[in-house]
Amino acid sequence: MKVKDLKEDLKGLPDDMEVILQKDAEGNGYSPLAGTDSNCIYVPETIWYGAVYSLDWGYEDVLMENDEWDELKNDKDKQALILYPIN
Repeated sequence: MKVKDLKEDLKGLPDDMEVILQKDAEGNGYSPLAGTDSNCIYVPETIWYGAVYSLDWGYEDVLMENDEWDELKNDKDKQALILYPIN
């Protein structure tokens, strides 16, 4: 889902409605939303999951070469809004 899709889904909902994240597509668990982080990039590993890196991290934190990390973090297509659960 893109941010514009999320905004559209949120239109008209009560401000005090809690946001819940489903643990997986099969419905094996649910958790309240703890927060968001838009200062991240997402690198898919498969269509089901991937890796998230903070743009505040250095190349040593992500175990990459400096030029590899610079290229990845400057790829605007990799930037993502992360919604994370409380557990």
